[in-house]
Parts: sequence; structure tokens; C-alpha cells
Amino acid sequence: MKKYLYLLTLFIAILVLGACNSEAENKGDTEQSSENNKVFNEEDITRAEEVLIFLNERMAELEEKVNKSIQNEEIVIEDEASFNTQVQELADEIVFKKLAEEFDGVIAFEGAAGENENIYFNKTSSEPCSLGHCEYDGIETMQVDVNAGGTEEYKSSHFSMTELIFEEAKYSYESDEEEQSSEIHFVKSKEDKLVLAQHPALDIHQSI
Repeated sequence: MKKYLYLLTLFIAILVLGACNSEAENKGDTEQSSENNKVFNEEDITRAEEVLIFLNERMAELEEKVNKSIQNEEIVIEDEASFNTQVQELADEIVFKKLAEEFDGVIAFEGAAGENENIYFNKTSSEPCSLGHCEYDGIETMQVDVNAGGTEEYKSSHFSMTELIFEEAKYSYESDEEEQSSEIHFVKSKEDKLVLAQHPALDIHQSI
């Protein structure tokens, strides 16, 4: 009887041990499969960070160029619509064209003649507005900071592409007292190139 109980106990122990090993193997396979299915690697994340730094630099360059052009009367502010057009044309050259040259494929660029991207900016005035009329004498461009460690790879059931998301993006204008929170999204093109899909400072129109 004791021998029978011993064998039964041994048999149960073997079954439990086998089940634990199987569960551990399945968990390991799942984790490995998850890693293998990742669309973005560390090189992609590093390149995305470089894109964001470069973009901040170009936005600051644009602000300086526009404000100097206003001071030198190279930009004449006749009305708000024409002012916006002149700023966006400079953005084509200073921001989007240089971004496309430095990081091939990261953003679509067609220029002012096509459906080009736009930047968001604040108009500034050294004099208070009167009866809804403002004498603008400069602009502020948005500066964006990201937490490089705060990235997530996300694939929606309603969206065919996997996104690399910088979840902890903060943006502000110089005149703002508080930073605002946002996200920055990258995707991969059919050619496996990194593409900027969403950014708080940009109004992006592109097909991938």
C-alpha cells in the first residue's frame, strides 16, 4: 500500500513538473514571437529621435528667418491670409525641403504648388490689438520635447499599419506659460522607410 501511494505521489509530481515546464516554454515562445514581430527596432527609434531634433532646429531657423524678413520689410504684412502664405512658403524651403533632404522619405514634400504640409505658428504683436485688428510684427514657432524612453509600438485593429508612438511629447510656444501634452507618431512605408505621421507642430498630408 505504501509503495502504491509512493508511486502515485511520484506520478502526480511528474505531471505537475511537466505542466510547469510546458507553461514556461509557451511563455518563452510567446515573448520571443512578440519580439520577432516588432516592426521598429532600436535603430528606427534613434533615427526618429534625430528627426525630431532636426525638426526643432529647422522650426527655430524658420522663426528667426521670418522675423528678420519682417524687420527688413522683405515680408510685407498686407493682410493675415497673405502673411500666412508667405510664412508657409518659407516653411517649405526651411523646414520641409531640408527635412526631406536630410531624411529621405520621412515626410512627403510637394511644395507650395501641390498639397504640401503646413506648420502651426503663433503670430506676435508688440502692440495690443484694437477692435479685432492686430499689427503683427513676428511669429513664434512651436518647440517640442520628447521622452526618448517613452515609446510604444501600437497596432490598431482598425489601422493597417503599426505605429511607433512617442507618448510623452510636450510642446509650447515661447509666450506660453505651460507646456501642452501630445503624441508623435511614426510609421513604416512600403519601402521600409521611417515616415513621420503625426506631430503637434505640423499639419501633415501624405499617403504612404
